[in-house]
Amino acid sequence: MKKRIILSIFLATLFCFALRNEALAIGMITEPIVLENMLRGGESTQIVTVFNPESSEATYLLGTEGQIKGWVQFFEKGKPDSPVVKVMVPPKSYYDAVAKIKVPQGTPNGAYTGEIFVKQNPSEQAKNSESAVVVAQMVSREVEITVTDKEIIKLGTTVIPESYDVKIGEPLKIKVIYENFGNIALKPNFQLKILNAADEKTVLNAIYPYPDNEPAVGPGERKIMPAYEWLTAGQLSGKYLVEAVSLVGSEKVNRNNFRFNLSSASVQNGKILGTFVSMIGGGNAKAGWAVVTGIIILAAILSGYFIFKKKRNISSPRGIFTTQDKMNF
Repeated sequence: MKKRIILSIFLATLFCFALRNEALAIGMITEPIVLENMLRGGESTQIVTVFNPESSEATYLLGTEGQIKGWVQFFEKGKPDSPVVKVMVPPKSYYDAVAKIKVPQGTPNGAYTGEIFVKQNPSEQAKNSESAVVVAQMVSREVEITVTDKEIIKLGTTVIPESYDVKIGEPLKIKVIYENFGNIALKPNFQLKILNAADEKTVLNAIYPYPDNEPAVGPGERKIMPAYEWLTAGQLSGKYLVEAVSLVGSEKVNRNNFRFNLSSASVQNGKILGTFVSMIGGGNAKAGWAVVTGIIILAAILSGYFIFKKKRNISSPRGIFTTQDKMNF
């Protein structure tokens, strides 16, 4: 019995030593992926981030386990038509792979669990190993999927203007971010209404269709759209109100409002100068102008002093040559 215990300890120590020396490190963001109310045939795209802490390039295998095995395909970022099963990660670098999760048709309603894993390439590791014991490290990320047959439309919209202060002649640029919290892919249209705040007169009321060349916003996806622009040439200066509405079909699903100021270039330059002066005064415009005035007065005094001194040197006897001096010279 005692010999067996000693032998077990020896083998465990040997295994740990081999593991420490032969198993390469691997990193992965392991926050669980939770997808609720997915439809049969529905898809969701997730990012799988891998980190290679080694000093040389490493190859990692991508795969799935559990009830979701076979539901996931992996792609390189920007190449949605070329599935991959392994990725090569440069040394000391992160790598983002795209995991497309699709619920098979005919899947009953219910909850399903599994894992997305990243594993070292055993063949590559065995080739570089001098030991008979090769341990391929694997890191996994939990996946929980709830399947339903009820369609859910739930869209979040964030509207962000590039600037709240726009010069006349320059476009108002608006960035729109969609977040799909439902279970079907959406292609929302964007309605933009702009009113002059002074008289509430509408200067623009347009609906921008979802771009044909843009993929739909999939369930669970966050998508930044190309910026929408409104040309301001010919508009009056002043404050304007923007009403932005996201439309799914004819249904208004989100509304966002903001105000911005439209001004001429001269007014903009005056504001910049005023801000600079206020900064000089520690946030106090009056103190800033007092400092600026003092600097101007001091500069005028110094300038006058140097001009006076220069004229005095020129008119000095030491600076004037007489006819006799020229002859002696």
